[in-house]
Amino acid sequence: MTIPFRKTVMLLAFSALSTLALADTPARVGRIALTQGPVNISSEVGEEATAALVNWPVTTSNQIVTQRNGRTEIRIGSTSVRLDGDSSLDVIELDDDKLRLHLHYGSLSLRVRNAEVLRGLEISTPQGLVRMRDVGRLRIDAERVRDTTNVSVFEGTAQVDGGGSSLSVRAGKRVDVHQDDVRTALAVRDSFDDWSLQRDARDERTTSDRYVTTEMTGYEELDQHGVWRDDSDYGPLWTPRTVAAGWVPYRDGRWTYLAPWGWTWVDNAPWGYAPSHYGRWVMVRQRWSWAPGRNIGRPVWAPALVGWVGGNNWNLAFNDNGARRNAPAQGWYPLNPGESYVPGYHLPPEHLRHHNRHARPDYRPGRHDGLTVVGLNQFVGRGQIVVPRAPRPVLTPLATQNIPFGAPPRPQGNWPNRFDRDGDGRPDRNAIGRVITTPSNGAQPFSRRDGRPSDNERFVRTPPQVLTTNEPQRSLAEKDRRQREAEIERRERDQANERRLRELETDNRRAADGQQRQREADLAERRREAEADRQRGAEGERLRTIESARQQREAEAQLQGQRDASNRQQAERQQREANNRQLADRLQRDADQERLRQLERQQQADRQQQAERQQRDGENARRQQAERQQHDAENARRQQAERQSRDAENERRQQAERQQRDAQQRDAQQREAAQAQARQAQQAQQAQQAQQAQAQQSQAQQSQQQQQKQAEEADKRERAREQRQDRRDNVQQQIR
Repeated sequence: MTIPFRKTVMLLAFSALSTLALADTPARVGRIALTQGPVNISSEVGEEATAALVNWPVTTSNQIVTQRNGRTEIRIGSTSVRLDGDSSLDVIELDDDKLRLHLHYGSLSLRVRNAEVLRGLEISTPQGLVRMRDVGRLRIDAERVRDTTNVSVFEGTAQVDGGGSSLSVRAGKRVDVHQDDVRTALAVRDSFDDWSLQRDARDERTTSDRYVTTEMTGYEELDQHGVWRDDSDYGPLWTPRTVAAGWVPYRDGRWTYLAPWGWTWVDNAPWGYAPSHYGRWVMVRQRWSWAPGRNIGRPVWAPALVGWVGGNNWNLAFNDNGARRNAPAQGWYPLNPGESYVPGYHLPPEHLRHHNRHARPDYRPGRHDGLTVVGLNQFVGRGQIVVPRAPRPVLTPLATQNIPFGAPPRPQGNWPNRFDRDGDGRPDRNAIGRVITTPSNGAQPFSRRDGRPSDNERFVRTPPQVLTTNEPQRSLAEKDRRQREAEIERRERDQANERRLRELETDNRRAADGQQRQREADLAERRREAEADRQRGAEGERLRTIESARQQREAEAQLQGQRDASNRQQAERQQREANNRQLADRLQRDADQERLRQLERQQQADRQQQAERQQRDGENARRQQAERQQHDAENARRQQAERQSRDAENERRQQAERQQRDAQQRDAQQREAAQAQARQAQQAQQAQQAQQAQAQQSQAQQSQQQQQKQAEEADKRERAREQRQDRRDNVQQQIR
């Protein structure tokens, strides 16, 4: 092996190790978006599972298990992963470019909206591997039937590898994968798919995608719980609708220790995921509002965008069962967009630039708005810290004037030193306790007007300050001396960094040349392998075509049997509906006849009353002409008595009608009972009853016509009598 070749191999290995080191802290982390029933999650293999909470982070090596009556939804940006009851899912790999899942057993529904996610997305089961080729929606059932995986595609196209075959499955199709066999059928929906569709419908109505990218996990909850507006200083601002008076960000929730990031915030509010892990909080018009920044593509996740203060050198008074005791305190506050975020874990420079793209080196916060303080002893182990239940100290203006900068405390125990990844015995450049300042040449760190770093600025710069966790209080002279020493150390380190960068760029160029030659050799080898694979694939394609034709014939026979069964069921259903319609028509005819009889009786009574009323009115008119002045009072009493009698008559008639309706209802119930007992006999007599009903109806119509004629003749006679009486009256008046 030649020396240049050995150097090339070493450079390639160095580049690979550097890439792996940067991949330790991905910029993409999922969340538990919904839990129904018992749902458990474990962080590492072998760790004890805990109950999954809404907004719990989901990342590599997580295992999510649902019990028989449980369901859950996992959101990774715009991608939705849902589990039905009695299911187990492993997150094999989740980083910036890959999402690899393994479904041990149960049912999984997957919805992908962004085509960029498809390149690194795959779901494995004990029988095969599934990849999506287009955006859409599919469902995977593993081990619901022993040694079988079912893949149903509802939208888009999927590639299914398993059972010795590789199939492209279109929308509306299903594939059943066994250990050595693959079968196709039609996709069928059930209640789990309907539930998934209802959850998907929310995303179609969202408006938050106008202000933030859909790859920001948790964006779908913002519309329902807050209001968006544009601000001239901060850009888009989101304000929660219903929060308690005195509400402060990063106060209603819990801290949990999540590797490799450290202490991670889990908010109790259903909308609290995106505002806790992206963007900054600002106080505008005496209200807290969330400023995500301009929509600039893929966001970068953070465990909590807060500044830490306190530690062992900051003692406060705590109320302990009515007594006060002094103890070390730890505090945090939401970072303003102008403040720099200093993570306590290794972070690629481009990710850190994303977090601090709006930070200003000259920004000096006058106070820490939204400061939350608990006892330092809360951060002893790696257990959860429920902030609302933690003891709170008594904060005085004097105690908050000179708060020392701090860092999130590490749990006690022999944990790996994640702040010293290069192994030099000192914290890395981005770690807490190191100095991060502007270049030594005096250039302005942020040369663009929007506050973002220019292209030739390699590192994130913050105001010169030393952040330590346990620095005791010293005199001003001692502090000045330490600052001068830190400035000298910073300049030496910056010069060493520049030398290392130049050497690294030279090595990278050499490595790139070696990689190019290696890629060309690999390309020639892949072409030869592709030709051999093409020949093998042609033979396999012919065999798959024959097998597919056989399966198609079986599917068509099965489909024909299903259609025949469906036709028989439809014929039986139509017969039952016809019988029900006949019975309903007969009952309707009986009811119509009864209403006609009741209407006839009502009309007859109305005509009789009208005749009596006309007769009484004529007599009253004649008596009034002769005795108007003498009998006014008597007429008033008589009219009142007549109204009372009519009211009583109407009341009696209404009561009789109610009794008649009750009797009719009882008769109808009795008829229905009799019909239920003698339905077969009645079916044989339907034609005869129909004829009898028609005859009765015709008789009723004839009798009604006769009654109408009699009433008309009576009206004519009455009008003739009134005309004769009017003529007599006129003659008598003329005689007078």
